[in-house]
Amino acid sequence: MKEITEVINQDYISNNAIILKKMRLLKRLNRQQAGLLFDFSFKYIEKLENGRGPITPERFREFQENYGFSDREVEDLRSGKLEAPIDANSIRRTISTDKRLDKRFRHKRITRECKVLKELRLRLNLDQYSASKKCGVGKNTIGWIENGRVTLTDKKIRKIVEAYGFTMELYNQLLKVNPLRHEMIEQCSEIISSMDENKLRAIMPMLQSMN
Repeated sequence: MKEITEVINQDYISNNAIILKKMRLLKRLNRQQAGLLFDFSFKYIEKLENGRGPITPERFREFQENYGFSDREVEDLRSGKLEAPIDANSIRRTISTDKRLDKRFRHKRITRECKVLKELRLRLNLDQYSASKKCGVGKNTIGWIENGRVTLTDKKIRKIVEAYGFTMELYNQLLKVNPLRHEMIEQCSEIISSMDENKLRAIMPMLQSMN
């Protein structure tokens, strides 16, 4: 009886592992991108999709909700009514923005938290690629975060702040600072860019003296 139960459980887990992968590929996400929707690494996603980790009903529901699939769509995936790729190469095809299913990465929501993380990165004089490497995440992750394409959790924020070598106390202080240094630089740059030559010549000596 115990052996039969183990077989049934293994089939259940394997089936859910396949569905997890299908949902991800239908959303045109690689594992690193999918990992940004959760509070765990892309390696954990790989482990689950390959059937090397238990998938509880609660964990499956978490994936389903974050990927944006209804119960009916999941059942259609199980029955084969809804066709889905199982080859990771399928997400490398070029698709238009309008047809993109990955809606979370299409819409920007640049929050105060995003701006403070950008401020901390700039204090270290790091580009986004170098910052991603320093934080131990995918090479485009910091760019996605700063552009408001990733939902930030307290865990993600703390990981980035500490990887930069700063404290959460400083991070929380900067949340109250408005505008931040890089915002002032960007605003000043826009103003200067819109000036005519005569005005630029007039303010240039003043800027040089202040520098």
